[in-house]
Amino acid sequence: MTEHVNLEQARKRSVNLEQARKRARELLSELRRGDPTTKLTTAQHQVARDLGFANWPVLVRAAESFVPATPETIDWRRITRVSTVCFRLDPELAAGALVALYRHDGRWVIPSDQRLPGEDVWDDSVLRIPLARMGFRRQGTHLLAIDPERRHAVFWIDGDPYRGSRPHRSDAEWWTGSPDEAVALLTDQGDGALARLVALADESRRTMSYDQLVADTRRTLVGAYLRAATPQGGSGFGGSADDWRDARGVLVDAVDTRRPVSSFLDLACANGHLAASMVDWAAERGVALTPYGVDIAPELVERARTLHPQWAEHFWAGDAVVWRHPDGVRFDLVHMLLDVVPMDRWAQLVDHLLAAVVAPGGRLLLSQYGPVRPAMAPDAVVTRLGRQVAGRCRPPQRKDRPAEAPSVWLVNE
Repeated sequence: MTEHVNLEQARKRSVNLEQARKRARELLSELRRGDPTTKLTTAQHQVARDLGFANWPVLVRAAESFVPATPETIDWRRITRVSTVCFRLDPELAAGALVALYRHDGRWVIPSDQRLPGEDVWDDSVLRIPLARMGFRRQGTHLLAIDPERRHAVFWIDGDPYRGSRPHRSDAEWWTGSPDEAVALLTDQGDGALARLVALADESRRTMSYDQLVADTRRTLVGAYLRAATPQGGSGFGGSADDWRDARGVLVDAVDTRRPVSSFLDLACANGHLAASMVDWAAERGVALTPYGVDIAPELVERARTLHPQWAEHFWAGDAVVWRHPDGVRFDLVHMLLDVVPMDRWAQLVDHLLAAVVAPGGRLLLSQYGPVRPAMAPDAVVTRLGRQVAGRCRPPQRKDRPAEAPSVWLVNE
């Protein structure tokens, strides 16, 4: 009997994986009475065949179950395995995103691996596993589900292929398609559990509340940024100080040199390193820049105040989509990193910043860090929002890295 036939039969019957596991353990005890050296895999294989499957892995792929989970319900110490459903966001698609799978042993799968000793699940495992398995770099991270034994955690993440210097796999064969196409593909190849996870992940992505997204973003950034060993690392940057200058120094192009004294507000400022760096870069162009910063995470704002005590009163905790200066002050140059705000809030974000945060005649500078698809580049985003691009920074030029989309600015007329 072929595996295909077995899978077709399996679709017609309901298989309880926990009962199958129990039966395999019972069968193992029976078999060991005759042969003490019998291995569990032998019993599992026989149970799988009895249920109409080609082997035990095929049974698990078709029948494994998960239940939705939230971070506060998880005992993270118990997690031994982590899987990720990977999305590539795209505002031009009706579905809003593509699912990314990779080929492993002749099948299309999602990244999955054992948690390593000492790893923090959210900060470390969810970053390492997609990089190591398929070269996917996570951006947003969201807990999705847990298995009945509460040891296998599944996340959905969004991001893109990685092109940097971290350890990662660069030769994986990818498949990308809509969530519906991914579900159909996985179902047809007999991976019912994966198909159900992709469907669940897509539903979570489409229905997640803004408050939950903000909470997940804060959780994703705070731990890693506070543990970073360098100032640029504490601002989410993985390179050296020279790399930082090459990648972020181009933002000084947006400083209006006609104003010898100017103010700069960095939204999503993390530890304040970019705000402080802009002071030095602007001084090279003859502009005295006063830095300010806002971040959604109070922990990062406190770090910024500690690292830059001379500007401690210039950093605030707040959500860029609605934040206003306590005294109504507005700023000559405001920088916003788009990828920390969901796509469906970009129009609201830009409208708010121009109306309440950027000074009249000032500039709103928009960035997307790292290589991004054309539809996600700041230039394309501004155009889709019906706004006029007033200027562009030089594209970041980092050694051995692909070119990045330039940051662009709008003038607040």
